[in-house]
Amino acid sequence: MHLDQMVVDLALIMVVAGLVTLVFRKLNISVLLGYIVAGFLVSPEFKLIPTVLETDSIQTWSTIGIVFLMFGLGLEFSFKKLADVGLNAVVTTMTIMCGMILVGIAVGKILGWSHMDCIFLGGMISISSTMVILKSYEEYKLKKESFAVLILGVLLLEDIAGIFMIIILTSISVSQTGSDMAMFLELGLMLLALVAWVVFGVIAIPSFLSKVKKYMNDENLIIVSLAICLGMVVIGSLLGFSEALGAFVAGSILGGTLSGEKIEHLMKPIKDVFGAIFFVSVGMMVKPDILVEYIGPILLIAAVTIVFQMFFATAGILLSGRSLRTAVRGGFSMVQIGEFSFIIASLGANLGVTGEFLYPVIVCVSVITITTTPIFIKNSEKAYSFIDKKIPEGFRIFVRKYTSDRKSGTKKDSDWARYGRRYAVSLSIWTGVLYITYIATKYVGMNIIEMRQDYSYNVFVTLAIVGIMLVEVYILSTEQQTDIFKKLWFKSRTNRLPLITLRAIKLVVAAMFIMKVCRDFMGVSYWILGLAAIVLVYLTTKSAFNSGQKYNLEMRFIANLNEKTIHAWREARGEGDDDDWLSSRLYVVEYSMEYPGELMTVSDLYDNRLYNILVVKIVREGRDIVMPKGTEPLYHGDEIHAMSGKDQLEAYIYQLRKEEHIKDPEEPIVTLKEYIYGQVFREVEPEQQVMSVNIRVIKDGFFDGRTIVESDFRHKYNGYIMCIERGHVPIVDPDPGTLIKEGDMLWVIGAQTMVDRLLKDGLIEGQ
Repeated sequence: MHLDQMVVDLALIMVVAGLVTLVFRKLNISVLLGYIVAGFLVSPEFKLIPTVLETDSIQTWSTIGIVFLMFGLGLEFSFKKLADVGLNAVVTTMTIMCGMILVGIAVGKILGWSHMDCIFLGGMISISSTMVILKSYEEYKLKKESFAVLILGVLLLEDIAGIFMIIILTSISVSQTGSDMAMFLELGLMLLALVAWVVFGVIAIPSFLSKVKKYMNDENLIIVSLAICLGMVVIGSLLGFSEALGAFVAGSILGGTLSGEKIEHLMKPIKDVFGAIFFVSVGMMVKPDILVEYIGPILLIAAVTIVFQMFFATAGILLSGRSLRTAVRGGFSMVQIGEFSFIIASLGANLGVTGEFLYPVIVCVSVITITTTPIFIKNSEKAYSFIDKKIPEGFRIFVRKYTSDRKSGTKKDSDWARYGRRYAVSLSIWTGVLYITYIATKYVGMNIIEMRQDYSYNVFVTLAIVGIMLVEVYILSTEQQTDIFKKLWFKSRTNRLPLITLRAIKLVVAAMFIMKVCRDFMGVSYWILGLAAIVLVYLTTKSAFNSGQKYNLEMRFIANLNEKTIHAWREARGEGDDDDWLSSRLYVVEYSMEYPGELMTVSDLYDNRLYNILVVKIVREGRDIVMPKGTEPLYHGDEIHAMSGKDQLEAYIYQLRKEEHIKDPEEPIVTLKEYIYGQVFREVEPEQQVMSVNIRVIKDGFFDGRTIVESDFRHKYNGYIMCIERGHVPIVDPDPGTLIKEGDMLWVIGAQTMVDRLLKDGLIEGQ
């Protein structure tokens, strides 16, 4: 009986892959590297053991492997995960990928490679290996470390960016012989086709699955899922997209359905098998004669990848506001390239736009960097200790001043979310306007130069186009983000580096277009343009930092300007320089809960309202609950003591009366000062009294340099910071992200237990 050679080849692949990976696992070496070695052993290039005979099938195995790898990645992807990665990961990812793409193009130019080889090289070395890093973190039990959580977010963003990179590289490859306008139109059409394709898939696929759900068992579900995956691959191919993108889109749509988790679970063994086949096929592509010929470029690219991935990752984490320790440990993780690099290399080979040497070269670079990754991760803590000792004192002080690993709470910062949304829209408009300007003016400028045949017109056209772009940059820079920028700047010093970085990125985008114009019309060297860009980035970041310092001066000016007014206001109230003036600005009202209906909590009383209400006490059947938590339930007859400004309290009472939660308050609204003193006359036990004290913030003390959230005052002392008095300017009901500084006066409210703990910790003095 004749056995098909492809079956024999597959048996050989699986046997060798199984044996090699067992050996590699025993030696604690990456399994991914084991698959690549197994692929080389069964390839026609290695003659010591039986080899795969149908070499044409190698590309088939590679394509199938890519399809299932990307399908699995799509199933794991969700926009919720993308939203959870946070600003730190976004800034870090942008820094790494932009930097590495430029470095890759520069290295390719140095090696004398073609333009497309340089572009693809930049893309391949810009994305680290999720599989290698994740396995290393699991092996060394580092997944819960703060730097590891950040890096896993970065890897998710890199994978998503890799999908868009595939689209862009495909468009560039298809249009490389055409004009910039043709490439622009091609990319636009591809994006429109992608949007239409995804929208159709989101409408059709989940609806179909919900209708046939009652007929589905595990067997049907996996068959239908594979049919959808391969069907989307075929549709994507007809639309001009790669099979990798088609598989990813199918996976991401199915992953968002109710059956997504089950499909992911069922697909995991298939993904592992065909993923292994893909990496084996990568090893089959290795050609020793090419490797010997390109040993110099291989070692150079490997060294550049390790050094610059480490550098840009460390720099990106620092620019995102995280500490030097986190930056170094995270940077030492990002020293390799992996699965996405092979996919991009395969794309270039399939499109026929890259040299035959590039695939095996990038495989060898991957082998070197993957092998060294565990060494760097394992020694990252030692590296941090060494770097921390060797860096200049001035830089160390700067880093510690403007970075931190302390989180700002589990809730997302609404100000950052608002700024981020505006920034994303602004950057898109910014890039689009500059690109359209470049395309349009280049067409006109080239016609002028061809008609005149005079180099002076090159200079004239260049200056004219650059002038137009600078005007656009100025107009687009006047976006209405100044107030939110200031607010974030003042909230925390750790916000400042990310804000500066995001502003600098926009200027760098503009600089790249200006550099392109100078290159096209005047033939200026890329080295000169690169140096000019570095200078521009430096001046931009310095300018942004100075802008923030200017806001600090503005705040100091306002404080000084109002000092006399505030002092006069205090004297008019007969309080002079007394520190208890705030107690007369805040008011307290007491009322009883009536007919709460469904079970309510303290949070339900004031969440989603505009009144800034704080419940300071609940009196229930003779028992006083001072500074109740938001989860404290409320019952009919509970006596609520709520604090806020007078106008807010009146509006708040009106709203509660309208909702029939209360009747008219039994007691009039009184000042906080009167309320606190009145507790003595009502013979409230000391441990059940609400108390207000002030804390002067001293240099390097507990509060100095922390935000309100970072101080954890609410949980540590069961109290509430109701005001920060800074330079005679009161910040009443400050935002939780507000940074506390030396010299501030903190006004806090709480129970006797709060006062006792503050006395014990030496934060206030006994009276």
